[in-house]
Amino acid sequence: MKSINTRRAYYGIFLIPALAVGVTANAEKVQFKVSGQVSRALTYADNGTDSDTLFVDNTNSGSRLRVTGKVDISPNLSAGINIETQFEDNKSFSLDIGDSDNNNVFTSRKRDLWFKGGWGKLSLGKGDGAANNTSEADNSGTWIANNAGDFLHSGLSFADSSGNKLVKMKQAFSDFDGLSRNNRIRYDTPKIGPLGVAVSKKQDGSEFAITYNQPMGGGSKLTGALGYVKDSAADFKQLGMSASYLTAGGFSVTGHYGKKKPDGSSTDPKGLYLKLGQRLGSAKNHLVSVGYHKVDDLALAGDEAKRYNLSYVYQIPKRGIEIFADVQRAKLSRTSGDLEDLDTISIGSRIKF
Repeated sequence: MKSINTRRAYYGIFLIPALAVGVTANAEKVQFKVSGQVSRALTYADNGTDSDTLFVDNTNSGSRLRVTGKVDISPNLSAGINIETQFEDNKSFSLDIGDSDNNNVFTSRKRDLWFKGGWGKLSLGKGDGAANNTSEADNSGTWIANNAGDFLHSGLSFADSSGNKLVKMKQAFSDFDGLSRNNRIRYDTPKIGPLGVAVSKKQDGSEFAITYNQPMGGGSKLTGALGYVKDSAADFKQLGMSASYLTAGGFSVTGHYGKKKPDGSSTDPKGLYLKLGQRLGSAKNHLVSVGYHKVDDLALAGDEAKRYNLSYVYQIPKRGIEIFADVQRAKLSRTSGDLEDLDTISIGSRIKF
């Protein structure tokens, strides 16, 4: 029997066309849009003693439905809303080798309202914290297949030689990004050329970010970001930064560095991520990249986690469709003895609408 909240989520989907009809009559004042995506993947995983084929929702960018609205209050002031719900069957962030096929998750991603004018933008509700995505600047075009966060494989576990699952990928690796989405108040300054500044405050934490986005002609561009986080509830401070440069010829270089300082701890986990990419074809819609990620001391002091990957993405021009493949090997070395290597082969697609 479905829960009341699940039934409401389903009923809400069928109400959207009715809402759209109601807004259309007032289209001169209100801009209303329904959008979303379905993002699925198939992953073969081998932890050295066991293997499995997993059919997952790709948490790198999960399946979701979005409703946005905007109204102009005056020539210099507008307001809007953003309501976004994620529907993930077999969420890759959680699913491991041997798990049953029942990991179905409804998530409230955003319930946000905002006001925007010449003075900047003020947001209130559940949405991105100021530092969210500051560790994930990436112009390679292969982000959906593999990135500094690598949520496609983060539910998988490293195992010892006896097959005991000891450490999940998400415990051994991190991109040291912001606090993701939370109930907060956020302020973004007006852009100063390519620079942007944002600050947000939630009940038990705060975030600060500086972003840089500069097109450089001929299709080349430079993107960068720096984010700082203080989480009072979990007692840590964190710094993450990333940059990505795309040349006019389609070659890209992407880098990330981050570190975390848990209060009262002598261990400072830190990580480095590097990616080289190339866009191929006359439309530059065949995308290839190689990546390397190293994180120290995250799950336990003395841990050294490394992963190497090769990704390919095909983008169907002007259709919002991506088809991808990824091959990865991950290693975890620790003072008590190295764990078995974790190998994955993934294919999948994301279709936006």
